Amino acid sequence: MVVKIRLKDVRTSRSISQNELARILEMSLANIQKIERNKAKSIPLDTLDRLCEVLNCEVGDLLVRVSDRDLEAL
Repeated sequence: MVVKIRLKDVRTSRSISQNELARILEMSLANIQKIERNKAKSIPLDTLDRLCEVLNCEVGDLLVRVSDRDLEAL
């Protein structure tokens, strides 16, 4: 099992650009991109909370567990 980050899906459904999200959260664009590409080694809980607040979603909307078999199909 692996945890997949659905930030891009949620962000685009809210019509928010990466640049706008980075500006609102006072984060670098590179960090937003790293999270969206599942390249972030960790995401602090306060960052998850702020993402959920800005995107009006729950943590479960951003993070999903995917089996290794399903991951290969992506």
